[in-house]
This record gives sequence, structure tokens and C-alpha cells, in this order.
Amino acid sequence: MKTYLLVWNPAKWTFKDWPQALRDMEQIGFYVREWSCISKKPLEGDAVLLKKTGKGLTGIIASGVVLSKPYVNHHWAKNQETKQKQYVHVRFERLADYTKGEILPVNDKADFGFIPQASGCVLDDAKAESLMRRFRDYVSAPIIAARDTVPSTVKRVGISVRTRYEVLDRDAHTCHYCGRSAPVVSLHVDHIISQAIWRQNYGELMTSQTIDGKTYVNVNDRNNLITSCADCNLGKSSRTGHPSHLRGLPPSGR
Repeated sequence: MKTYLLVWNPAKWTFKDWPQALRDMEQIGFYVREWSCISKKPLEGDAVLLKKTGKGLTGIIASGVVLSKPYVNHHWAKNQETKQKQYVHVRFERLADYTKGEILPVNDKADFGFIPQASGCVLDDAKAESLMRRFRDYVSAPIIAARDTVPSTVKRVGISVRTRYEVLDRDAHTCHYCGRSAPVVSLHVDHIISQAIWRQNYGELMTSQTIDGKTYVNVNDRNNLITSCADCNLGKSSRTGHPSHLRGLPPSGR
């Protein structure tokens, strides 16, 4: 069995169905799609690793297996549909959600033995085995969720990875304020009522509160969380989000 390195550069192609990939992984445990591959040698059952390249965070974001021998189809690039490109069908079995900053960093020369320029290069067996093991360990690492209660001296509480995923999925990985989506922008999960305002007005961050007739289990209640791109989150700064039932709350530090 061989291992092939697939690559993806968001500047060249938008991964529009990434939210669907995450849903498939959550619901059925895998995600299937075709991917460009320059090699003619992949066989059914061969392994693949997918590396995100380009600007921003780069590294391994997926692994899986080949489902088909290489075949030719229309080119994936816009305005090049009349040209042809070689592909393989892949069943991705592990994903790291790069939109949340989850990615396994790699050193091209040390980990691959070359700087990847095209999708579908074969990897050295020993290097491939090491990368597969590292990526498996990375995506299966335990997640420490926020505690149910925190002392009043704590000024901020973290949002669990599961909650972040559920909010991003609910909002279709789209910024609530400007409407832009990943991977064009980096997405955050933002508090509508900032933690500082919550602490200032209601005390404990992790206690239940009823605000304007709506009950929140704590500051990290999903109704108090919203998807925001990095630009809007930075621009919003300490201000409260703009949903109408919250407009009366005063600004404060986040």
C-alpha cells in the first residue's frame, strides 16, 4: 500500500462543501469526494493525506483512502472547465477543522522529503507511516471542556470545541455580521453579550440568567454565541452584538 499527498490551496479553489464534510464525519464517520491527483499509480485502498497550503495556517487537515483508480474529468478551476484533469475518489476518514485553527503543522523537507507543488505525489513509506500516526493522534486527542462552574475571580471561560463546532454548523460557517464564509475569512465564535458585560451585569459567568424573558444556561449558552469573521470580531471589539433584543446593553470590555 502506498500513501499519496494531496494538496489544497484555498486561494485557488474554495472548499464550499466543507460544512457538509464536517456533518458527514459527525453523522456517518467519513466524507467522500474526488480530488485531483497527478500520479497514475494510485490503487483502491491506498492511503492519502491532505495538506492545506497557501497563506495562513498550513499543514495536514485530513487523511483517508483511495476508492478508485485515477480517471479524467473536467478541470476544477474556474474558466478552465473545457480542460481536463486527473482525479481519484477519496474516502476521508479523519478531518481536522482548519476553520477553528485545527491543523497538524509539518515541515515539508523533513516530513515529506520535498516541497509539494502538485496534488498526488507518493510519500516515502517510513515518512508516511510517521505522518499518519501523528495525524491520527492529533485528531483523537482528548478535548477538555469548560467546567460547569467557575470562581467569580475568573474573568473569562473557554468555549468547548464541540460547542464551537455546533455554533459554526448552525450558522453554516458564515459570519453573522458581514455574510462572508470560510475559507475566504477566518471564523470565530463570538459572545453576543460579552463576558465582561455578563460579569458586570449578572455576576457569575456560569450561572443561569433570564435576560429580556429568555433563559440562558450560562455565558456560553448557544443563544449567546454567534459566528463572526476575524475582521468583524475585531471591529466589534467590546461592543455587544446587534440582535434587537440585546441593543440596550451597554458596551464594555470583552
